[in-house]
Amino acid sequence: MAVKVACIGGRAAYDLVRNGAFSAERLGPRATPYGESQPLYRCRGRGGDFLLLCRHGEAGYEVTPNLINYRANIYALRDLDVLSVVSWSETRAISHNYKVGQFVVVDDLIDETISRPTTFFANKELGHIRHWPVFCPALRKAFVTALTDLNLEYSDRGVYVCIEGPRQETPAEAHKYEVFGGELIGQTLAPEVFLAKELQMNYASLCFVASYAETGTPYPAFEAGRVLSEEVLAHRAEQAVQNMPRILERVFEVLREKPAGAEAAELRDSERNGNWREWFGSPGAQKAARAEST
Repeated sequence: MAVKVACIGGRAAYDLVRNGAFSAERLGPRATPYGESQPLYRCRGRGGDFLLLCRHGEAGYEVTPNLINYRANIYALRDLDVLSVVSWSETRAISHNYKVGQFVVVDDLIDETISRPTTFFANKELGHIRHWPVFCPALRKAFVTALTDLNLEYSDRGVYVCIEGPRQETPAEAHKYEVFGGELIGQTLAPEVFLAKELQMNYASLCFVASYAETGTPYPAFEAGRVLSEEVLAHRAEQAVQNMPRILERVFEVLREKPAGAEAAELRDSERNGNWREWFGSPGAQKAARAEST
């Protein structure tokens, strides 16, 4: 039976698998026209089966955000008939309205990446999509329900700034993002969310605050007027990651009761058919995509 929902796990996702936090069967990487995806797992829980893709690989932080093959990962999930994707991502807060360790159900995004392939439909008429809402409202609501039920501290909105990585922001860059309206800085949600929308998949992400953005002082991590030690930061981030399995369990229970509807994203091509694999053009075009990814 096809699994219609998936999770893209952020930092430490594979550690949770290895330590038995998920009941998981390894399916391995999947070949796509854009290269191999990261390894996939089929997980089982009270909310039903879901696929898990470890964004950074299976050896700690082996794949940095700027080198992740986002197109292969998203294509692989869609190729397995996934229609809804939830993810998690570690962030640094620009705004001190957020606390370290707090969860944020982000609702908007500023893309500051500079070198990542951003579309499946380069040099095609396809792909002109309105990207509002950026994140699926139904999936965001499922996150909010889960966090409320589990009595975890969260914010139901936040503007995520995606930078190229792996380097962190400079103080001047953090100030620029704040002026733009950014509230959190991360390195993974773009182009991931946009690629999912191109293949008409629902997508939402749960972020957690691991630290604060660079301030240009010796002590960048302040909270309520006091300096936070590296030990405190690491402990709160670890707590957030350890809570992910039960959050996902509850999210998938909510989605089983009320599945997300079709993604409100229309490609500008009234003649397209229902076979999304044909949107990529001829077999020759897919061969060229494979060559580009190598």
